[in-house]
Amino acid sequence: MTLRLYFPARLRLVGVLAVTQVIGWGTTFDMPGVMARKMAPDVGLGIDTTFFGLTLMMLVIGLTGPAVGEAVQRIGAARVLVIGSAASTAGLALLAAAQGPVGYFIAWTTIGVAGSLALSVPAYAAAVEREGAAGRRTIGVLMIFTGVSSTIFWPILDAVDALVGWRPTLLAMAGLHLFVCLPLHLLALPPTGARPAELETARRPAASLGPDGAARAFLHIGVVSVAFSFTTFGLAAAYLELLRGAGASVEYALWLGTVRPVLSIAARAADLVIDGRGGPLATTAAAALLMGGSFALLLIGVDGAWLLPAFVAIYAFGAGLSAMARAVLPLAFFPPGEFSRRSGRLALPQNIANAVAPVVFVAIIHHAGVAAAALLGLALMAAALASAALLAKLVRTPFPPSARTDTP
Repeated sequence: MTLRLYFPARLRLVGVLAVTQVIGWGTTFDMPGVMARKMAPDVGLGIDTTFFGLTLMMLVIGLTGPAVGEAVQRIGAARVLVIGSAASTAGLALLAAAQGPVGYFIAWTTIGVAGSLALSVPAYAAAVEREGAAGRRTIGVLMIFTGVSSTIFWPILDAVDALVGWRPTLLAMAGLHLFVCLPLHLLALPPTGARPAELETARRPAASLGPDGAARAFLHIGVVSVAFSFTTFGLAAAYLELLRGAGASVEYALWLGTVRPVLSIAARAADLVIDGRGGPLATTAAAALLMGGSFALLLIGVDGAWLLPAFVAIYAFGAGLSAMARAVLPLAFFPPGEFSRRSGRLALPQNIANAVAPVVFVAIIHHAGVAAAALLGLALMAAALASAALLAKLVRTPFPPSARTDTP
C-alpha cells in the first residue's frame, strides 16, 4: 500500500518540476542563443551587448537568492514557484515589448527576479519539502532534464521565430509560463503532508553540528560551490576559444563542443545510479579530481590526437558531477528544513561567480593563453578538493546516512 501511495506522488513531483524547469531555463537563460541576433537591431544594441542581459539575469538571481530562500522557508516552495511563473510571464512580455536598451534591460532585470523565484533553488526546495534528504534523487532527475533544455527549446524558438518573428515568439513563451507552469505549480504538486514512513528517516538532520561547525561547513560548501560555478560557467562561454587555443580547428572545436553536454548529462545519470554508495561528498571529490585532471592534461600539452578528446571527456564528466554536488551538498550537513535558506544564501556568491567568470576566462585565454586558463582551473579544483576534505573532518561519518538517496 505504501509503495502505491508513494510512487504516484514522486512521479507527479518529478513530472511537474521537470516540465516547468525545462520551460523555465529554455525560455530564459537558453533563449538568447537563438534570439539575440534577432533582438539586437530592434532594441538598438550590438549582439555582444545583447548577451549582457544574461549577466544581469544571473546577478539579480544571486542578489535576490537569500531573500527567496527565506521566503521559501516561510510560505513554502509551491507558492514561491507560482509567483515566479507570474514574474516570468511579465518579464518575457516586457522583453517582447522592448523598444530600446532601457526597456531591454528592465525586462532582463524582471526575468532575473523571476529566475530567482522559479528556477533551481525553489524547485529543489519543493522536492526536499516533500522527500527530505531523499529529495536528492529527484533533484538529480531534474538536472538531467534541465541539461537538455536548450536542445528542446532552441529548435522550437527558431521555428516559431521563422513563422511570426521574435516578439510574438517571446509572447508565446510568456504564455507557456502563464498557462502551463503557473497552473502546474499551483494545482499539480503533491502536498507536503502525509509522507511515507520510509522517508521519515531521510528527513532527519544529516549531521549534528554545533554553531561553529555549522558556520565552518557553510563556508566550505560556499568555497566548493563558487569554485565549481566559476569554472563551469566561465568555460561554458569560453569553451570553443579554449579548444581553438589548444590547437583545434573551428570545425573540430564545434564538434567537440557538441559532445560535452551529452557527457555531462551522462555523469548526472551515473551519479543517480551509484549515489547511495558515496553521497554528496564523494560526488564533490570525484568532480574536483576529474576536472582538475582535465586541466592537468592541458598543462602537460602532450602532442597527440587523443589529448583534446580526452580533455573534453574528462572535463565534461566532472562538470556534470559538479552540478549535482552544488545542488545537494547542503543536504549532507544541514537539516532538510534549512535547505532553502542555505541554498538561497549560497546563490549570491554562486551567481556573482557565474556572471563574472566568462569575462575572466575569455580574457585570460586571449591575453595569457590556454596554459594560464588551465592553471586557474586547476587552482579552483584544488580549492574545491581541500574544502571537501575539511568538510569530511567536520562530521564523524563523512557520508551520513540521511544524505543517502537509496531509500526506495
